[in-house]
Amino acid sequence: MRVYRIQLTVRSELDGDRAETIGAKTYVHPFSRRAEGRWTWRATHRVLGVEPDGSAEIEETLDDFGGPGAPASPGADPEEEKLRATMNQAMVSWSGSGSRMLRYRETGSEGAMKISAEGGPGLGEASPPLLTLWLLRALRPAASLPDRPIVFGDTWQEARVARIAEWSGVHGTESGEWLEAGNDGAAEPAARLLTVQQIAGSVIAGAEKPPEGSALGSFHGESLATLSLSDGRVLEAARSATREITWTLKPVEGLERAPQFRARLSVQIEIQECEGACTSAGESPSAVHPRE
Repeated sequence: MRVYRIQLTVRSELDGDRAETIGAKTYVHPFSRRAEGRWTWRATHRVLGVEPDGSAEIEETLDDFGGPGAPASPGADPEEEKLRATMNQAMVSWSGSGSRMLRYRETGSEGAMKISAEGGPGLGEASPPLLTLWLLRALRPAASLPDRPIVFGDTWQEARVARIAEWSGVHGTESGEWLEAGNDGAAEPAARLLTVQQIAGSVIAGAEKPPEGSALGSFHGESLATLSLSDGRVLEAARSATREITWTLKPVEGLERAPQFRARLSVQIEIQECEGACTSAGESPSAVHPRE
């Protein structure tokens, strides 16, 4: 049995141009809205059985949730408050039900697989839910290992095929690198694995396609996991991912460039193997609140 403390930070951002005509001139006023929240919980990881091919059946119990904390400060922008409330509700509806148990498969090459939707919060993400699907696996204390020996400083990059109905011209890559873990004085030898995933394309359908103009979508995910060289388990991991949509509207008379809007949804994850009871400690997780 292994026990981990998980911390998840979710950020939602919206930036854009607001056109205003005064007399014979048209002006652009940029605006920006932000909301951020942080939750923590404990994950107890048990191996129920191992198949001849090396894959394992995992039981993971999630409990000891921390958050959301105090409400947002008074006087916040009404639109930011709506953004904050939407994110807050999504997180509370997931973590507020208390302890839950997951079962999934884990392999060395693929990491965690076949995880139910209960494994992570719903982010209210429009289709394609790239970030939501990435999050289901990234929240697990597991890592996908490359089919190559551990050679510190060894880097690689490979093209990836992604079929997304709502996007066209989709292209993607996955890259990685083995790094030293700084094992001086450590309890056991370890290595760090850095992996980066990128996907991009043009939005041609769905809720994120504007009625006029064009839209581009992108996804960027990173994972830096410290792995035990004795048994391959994850000792700690720092992971992050961002899903971004940029809309370019039709040109407006009097403006030098067409108005643009950018929506960005991002997450950060910290996974730490626990020693002892692994209970919540220190400052309480912050509320979901607009960032000044």
